[in-house]
Amino acid sequence: MNRWQAALQNQNVQAFLHMIRVGEGTADADGYRRRFGGTMMADLSDHPRNALTAGLGAKRYISSASGAYQFLTQTWNECAKALDLKDFSPASQDVAAVWLIDRRKALDDVLAGRTEAAIAKCAREWASLPGSPYGQPTKTLAQALTAYRTRLGQIAPADVVATSPPPPPVPAATPSETAMPLPAIVAALLPVFLQKIPELVGLANAKGDERKEQAIQLAVQVATDAIGAKNTQEAAEIISTDQKAADQARQAVQEQWLSITEVGGGISAARQANAAGQPPPGRNVALWVTAALLPLVYMTVGAVVFADGWPAEVRAMVVAAVVTGVLGGVTGYWLGTSASSARKTELQASAG
Repeated sequence: MNRWQAALQNQNVQAFLHMIRVGEGTADADGYRRRFGGTMMADLSDHPRNALTAGLGAKRYISSASGAYQFLTQTWNECAKALDLKDFSPASQDVAAVWLIDRRKALDDVLAGRTEAAIAKCAREWASLPGSPYGQPTKTLAQALTAYRTRLGQIAPADVVATSPPPPPVPAATPSETAMPLPAIVAALLPVFLQKIPELVGLANAKGDERKEQAIQLAVQVATDAIGAKNTQEAAEIISTDQKAADQARQAVQEQWLSITEVGGGISAARQANAAGQPPPGRNVALWVTAALLPLVYMTVGAVVFADGWPAEVRAMVVAAVVTGVLGGVTGYWLGTSASSARKTELQASAG
């Protein structure tokens, strides 16, 4: 047994490998067989050594990434040569992943529980790790550590001194990182959902990144739950072959469309923002204009109605013009928008 196989018996190493698989979208039982784009390898006698094309919307990507740790062909060739691996079995993939961690000089950190230091060193090996420079969707540090802890890995105390040189700092999580990016498996299988749930086409082509990805992920989850599938891949397989299930998934998405697409609070949030932005009464121009116009209304109507010498037709015309013009404008300004917004809220509630 070599040092990398022995390391696989360590609880921290097992937890770190699990964390990597969560980021790569291969933490399920079929992860060792999954290829880029979500397709499955028929056997694990060797790395497939060819590239596939997949992507999200108009963006297409080509990659040979395969297995639980999404080994590229060249990377696997290096692992197989260094470790004399004869197949692409789960055992071979695991020991190869540990070898890559060691090649990044992070294995001692993993064994000692210095997880954040190890993540920083391995971020150039796995694009899903926080701090990865490759421009692909990554997990936040908090998400990565949560995945690590689910496998009972032990995070070392802050005062533990690393035996290797200090790692580069890991960027701190920011509010924009709190939302999970679109998982690779969802992106790869999205064309199936677009075909069976046409409502998602406009959503996928909409401008924006984070909000669009959140809405797409939510819609896919709604469809998955509606047909009782275990995961996104199973849902895609079911709706692609069973039209009844596809109709059921589409209906569920339609029924929850408002909650799926209403990112940011919708009408209620807009009304709150509008109210927050209103000036105080003393600086409200509309209030002062209203106060100035109303006495003119009373004076004009009084002078025409109660003064002598005015023909009845003139009195009626003046009163009608003043009432409809001034009072109508003032009333419309102060009451019209509120009534319309209230009606929109009622419609929204009934539709939801």
